[in-house]
Amino acid sequence: MNSNISTGSVIKLNEASLSHLGDNIRVPNYDRHQITNGIVHIGVGGFHRAHQALYLDNYFHQNPGSQWGICGVGLLEFDKRMRDALESQDCLYTLVEKSPAGDRARVIGAITKYLFAPDNRQAVIDTLADPKCRIVTLTITEGGYYYIEGSGEFDANHPTIQYDLQHPNEPIGVYGFLTAALNRRRQQGIAPFTVLSCDNLQGNGNIARKMLTAFAQMQNPELGHWVAEQVAFPNCMVDRITPATTPADIKMVAEQFNIDDAFPVVAEPFLQWVVEDNFSAGRPDWESVGVQMTSDVHPYEMMKIRLLNASHLLIGYLGSLAGYTYVYEVMADPLIRQADARGLANATLSGIKNAKLRFVYSIFNS
Repeated sequence: MNSNISTGSVIKLNEASLSHLGDNIRVPNYDRHQITNGIVHIGVGGFHRAHQALYLDNYFHQNPGSQWGICGVGLLEFDKRMRDALESQDCLYTLVEKSPAGDRARVIGAITKYLFAPDNRQAVIDTLADPKCRIVTLTITEGGYYYIEGSGEFDANHPTIQYDLQHPNEPIGVYGFLTAALNRRRQQGIAPFTVLSCDNLQGNGNIARKMLTAFAQMQNPELGHWVAEQVAFPNCMVDRITPATTPADIKMVAEQFNIDDAFPVVAEPFLQWVVEDNFSAGRPDWESVGVQMTSDVHPYEMMKIRLLNASHLLIGYLGSLAGYTYVYEVMADPLIRQADARGLANATLSGIKNAKLRFVYSIFNS
């Protein structure tokens, strides 16, 4: 197909259409049918598809026939739209990286299967309990962990938690599904999977460990002890700006790249993933595609909070006051760039609250 977007011919995205897309669009060059799903991801949204799935897509280009494919899982009624989009497109989707240098599109093939739990809860449990599943990754948002703000304790009285405790074979929440599968693996002598939270929470692995272990102990003390002793919960730090997909994004993908994609995802060019190297049953060679494996994620988290997040706040506040709409407009302003640079220098000297105060101080004293 001619890659000239002025032809106006829009092609529905699926496996059969990959060879007909424009030559300006990168597509999977590996056989997706030779990939085993060693990873189950719960909470397939924009961020997962622009971040973890991209890293795995890069990995499969280097390692065809891998055992680390992704089976996506949606637990909520809200996930119907993702189910419908991915099932109609053989689990393919378009990732567009937007930058001042120009937009770039590629088709991601790392997700090879999608399960919508309300359709078949047992299929989700069976997939998690299968020995081929060696890592379970999560992007379930802060609210999905069921911890109490302030105390950090497990919210055992939440209706979802109470339902899953009373219906262990028909769960609706993430802990219900994980414990149902882990209990079966324990009974059958199968090693547990690793639980890897990819949500933007400081100490996300520690939170996942505390909450899941508390739930398992309430359900079955022996299971709770086994989870505490055998399951790995590495912390990780994630970073990539990924706005929610809008109708305008869908239209843009059709007009610029001639792809009819029901649920594309748009992101900035920058991405980062730092992971503690602590896994129960192996992992991909993520280092080969740029993931930073470490023994301690905490220093990276502090660097992000003090430098990246604080500077984002600064340019957001100043940009709004100056009448700008987008970050790239703000960063084109030399005065704001100067204030940001001064703020970054000050931020290395203290915690985030002081960093914000130092930013403001530097602005009014420049």
